[in-house]
Amino acid sequence: MKINKTIMMACIASFCTLSLVTGCSSDTIDETPGDSDNSNDETTYLDGYAHPDGVIILNQGARVSQNSTITYISPEGTIEENSYKKVNGTAFGNEAQDLYMYNGKIYLISNGIYSPNGEEGDGVLVIADAVTLKREKAYKMDELKFHRPEGSLDPEEMMPITTPLENIAVLDEQNIFFSDEQGVFRFDSTTGDLNIIEGSFHFGNQGNTVEGVASTRGIIRVGDHLYCGGGGFWETTRLIEFSKGMNKVSRVLPDLKGDFISGICQTGEREVMLATCGRGGEKKSYLYFVDLDKWEITKEKQIAEDISAEFFNTPGIAVAGDYLYYAAGSTTVRRLSLSTWKAVDYIDTKQDAPDGEYLNCNVAVDPTNQYLYIAVSNAYSESEIPTKNYLLIYDCSGETSKLVKKIENQTCYPIGVFPMRKFYN
Repeated sequence: MKINKTIMMACIASFCTLSLVTGCSSDTIDETPGDSDNSNDETTYLDGYAHPDGVIILNQGARVSQNSTITYISPEGTIEENSYKKVNGTAFGNEAQDLYMYNGKIYLISNGIYSPNGEEGDGVLVIADAVTLKREKAYKMDELKFHRPEGSLDPEEMMPITTPLENIAVLDEQNIFFSDEQGVFRFDSTTGDLNIIEGSFHFGNQGNTVEGVASTRGIIRVGDHLYCGGGGFWETTRLIEFSKGMNKVSRVLPDLKGDFISGICQTGEREVMLATCGRGGEKKSYLYFVDLDKWEITKEKQIAEDISAEFFNTPGIAVAGDYLYYAAGSTTVRRLSLSTWKAVDYIDTKQDAPDGEYLNCNVAVDPTNQYLYIAVSNAYSESEIPTKNYLLIYDCSGETSKLVKKIENQTCYPIGVFPMRKFYN
């Protein structure tokens, strides 16, 4: 949600961490949790907007006066604004939150609270052809109700999702996972059935409320499973696994250190790194390297760095090569060596965009070319359209960064930057 950053910072302690905990049916799957049945599949690269060398910028916009948009950077470097609307003639949503691409389809989630100038977005969940961006399915808020979890005192058998929505990740069209403040949901787009995941929520207020305990920012797919962090008030900090066909968490690695989840990255074929952090700028963070087959920590490293994801939906950390990148809500990007554990100030965006005072979303990195993307602007408010919007692209393959491209006023409050190759890994 776009509001004044000062107000958002006051809310960060209560909003920043959601984890996973209790709930729904007893569905089972054929494979053992953690196993993958597609490790030998050959990757099929698509063209159009799904080209692996393209980049999609998901613009949240100033939600009161603007619907959300997509800006696309082609493999040749040309920039196209309002890509979705040019194809469909409509806005996909208002106050976009996240997107994901899988098997030739792009999935977009938005809060959909406002209709600027009377223009309502297509839905809070929109599924489009990844090559053309042509809309295929769209779901309004009232179409997405989930089965009341056992133990809830809510009088309604079918309960509504809430805003803000947070993140989305997809295993297939019958296993679309997305999150809100109540927990993580599994949606079957072939039937319209929606279930809240047992282990992704806790009952508050003596069973009268459902409260999420999963931090899905940076949720990643490895094989046929999804992984994210969790913890907070109700549960210890943890790593969580979701699996196909299951309405409950398939595995949990609990009792980790750190108060909040910064993010998660894949660091090996069967290895992930979960990053946790402290409170309010505290320089006490942890990196956990986890073997997914053994489901155990292979390395734990405490670092005296602030790697907070702040209030953003995207992960607070990004990995490319031997380095970890993070900004912790500032316009200065730091770089940490994963071999020497030394950290330095690596990029000061004020040198290239002096009037870009506000970070719009956490940094994104394309590991294949080590390009880093960072969006800044001269304003940050739900009702104010900035007069200066910058997307800065740096080559981080050397000891010092090099500005490759400076895109001005062709984005507006990006909620995320998505090098499309990430969806082919």
